[in-house]
Amino acid sequence: MIRITHLRGRAAPAVLDFRAPRVRIGSAPGNEIPLVGEPGIAPLHAEIRREGQAFWLVDLGSSGGSYVNRVRVVRHAIRSGDVVSFGVSGGPQIQVDLPGTVDAEGRVDIETAQRLVHAAVIQAAAREDRTAEIIAAKVGAARRRGSRANALLTLGLLVALVATLVAAVMVYRSQQAAQLLATETGIGNAPVARPQGSIPTRVYTGREIHEANRGALYVIGYLLPGDRVGGCCTGFAIKPDVIATNAHCVIAYRKAGGSPIVTQNDSGGKARFKIVASQMHPGYKPDDQSADSPDVGLIRVAGKMPNTVTIASEAELRSLGAGDDVFVLGFPGRVMDPISPSLTFLQGHLGRTTGFDGQPTSSEKSVLLQHDAVTRGGNSGSPVFNQYGHVVAVHAAHLDDEADAQVDGQKTKIVGSSAFRIAMRIDLLQGVPVP
Repeated sequence: MIRITHLRGRAAPAVLDFRAPRVRIGSAPGNEIPLVGEPGIAPLHAEIRREGQAFWLVDLGSSGGSYVNRVRVVRHAIRSGDVVSFGVSGGPQIQVDLPGTVDAEGRVDIETAQRLVHAAVIQAAAREDRTAEIIAAKVGAARRRGSRANALLTLGLLVALVATLVAAVMVYRSQQAAQLLATETGIGNAPVARPQGSIPTRVYTGREIHEANRGALYVIGYLLPGDRVGGCCTGFAIKPDVIATNAHCVIAYRKAGGSPIVTQNDSGGKARFKIVASQMHPGYKPDDQSADSPDVGLIRVAGKMPNTVTIASEAELRSLGAGDDVFVLGFPGRVMDPISPSLTFLQGHLGRTTGFDGQPTSSEKSVLLQHDAVTRGGNSGSPVFNQYGHVVAVHAAHLDDEADAQVDGQKTKIVGSSAFRIAMRIDLLQGVPVP
């Protein structure tokens, strides 16, 4: 949870609590912390975002700047109690408290630490091991009744045995509770490796992303007898002689026959390169109709391609989340011209990120990106860009909607294309052998 206390500005002295992984700050009304009418505040000025177990303040390229404890920062790990100022001197100021969370250095705030210690003391006191006391009492009573029948002594020993078992169960549960407490507080855990790279501050328009990357897009196709040219998928240059695409696109061009080629976007068919080798991710399942395996591949061409895309850093990939803007460049099947290709620009948003089982998971395992850009068949293999103009994924498939219907008295399934598409996070390419 993030607790914001307004110390200075029009909103002071309001106190707000947020549980979202990202809190945006700026003069635009749509921000979670709107600083409307404050001097020196940009529409999208800064944001507080959760990365792993820690929270970070990120300035979004504002001219007035963001300050943590009077020091101007671009990206800063927030500690509970930090005072953050925005814009000009005397501008709005807030205090950020993180009750119940761990900061970037693995520390908890005082309030949380006191609560955990108090709970542990109560728990230990409530589960005191009284095994020895119970056994001693039973044995003493048995000795005092030595004149009684052996049956009573046997009964006493059985009661002692039961008490021992009960106490053992209580001790076991206490140990499990202690382990759970240690896990929750991070005691004994190895520190989580910080992702490589950083989050850019410059946000690009869709037009800027299109213009910067149009020369790195290619139609994957083949030459047939009679100078006929066919196309099947989209690919994009990540090195001067290497193109990234889907694994199922590698299978498609191999099955098409002829001489495999790639044709550069907007080249009028004059910039073509012969495909000399290709590889698919070893974990790809070609016979599975679901997007539950790494559908990515690499193609090597003869010659040097003039333009390449920029791959997003690990820090950018780990920060992806629902609502982020995405941009898809590629060649939809209905308008694909394999002879003289001209790409189509599409825009959408991330719906959610999951693992291959379709369930939410940690940021390093969230390799399936669900988006709503309106792609079509030929878009397979298209690059998916983030707002910083970097490639975060390879578009792979769309999800179908199914409905029951009666046709000529027969029950059947009608399949329609839904608004949801699936992309493979770009770092899956690290598992593809070099072709």
